[in-house]
Amino acid sequence: MIIGHRNLQDIFPAFQEDIKENGIDLRIGRIEQIQKDHKIIGSIDDEKYLPTYYELKPTNNSYYKLLPGNYYSIIVDRPIFIPGGCTQFYFLRSTFSRCGLILTDAVGDNGFNGTLRFGVFNGGPLPIYAGLNERIIQAVTLRNDGTALAYDGDYQE
Repeated sequence: MIIGHRNLQDIFPAFQEDIKENGIDLRIGRIEQIQKDHKIIGSIDDEKYLPTYYELKPTNNSYYKLLPGNYYSIIVDRPIFIPGGCTQFYFLRSTFSRCGLILTDAVGDNGFNGTLRFGVFNGGPLPIYAGLNERIIQAVTLRNDGTALAYDGDYQE
């Protein structure tokens, strides 16, 4: 079952101003791009080969310009704790979808505590502009059946 506004306020007090009817709007903290000097990135036999990134500088200190055909990493503006019994699914806000931005799929496991990072791709023909601290992704939180193990992955802070 999707957790609504009133219960989200109790579960995620650090996000009060960004809680909407059925989710939490996540804001841009910073945007990065992959450096293109890697021999290998990915995962082989559970060994991670992660790229290094460089921070995209905002234009005129007021917005980011996402160029067509480029992949970016969006880092959310603050950490989040997903408590036991909850799971999150993430969706791009419709304004950015309508502009041609594509969000890679992601799931937030219960017990995750840290800063979220999402991959986006500008699949449209024009640059897409995103303001500093702009709302870009919505986290929809669901109750799980309580049998899920707590997140114990590499990206825990």
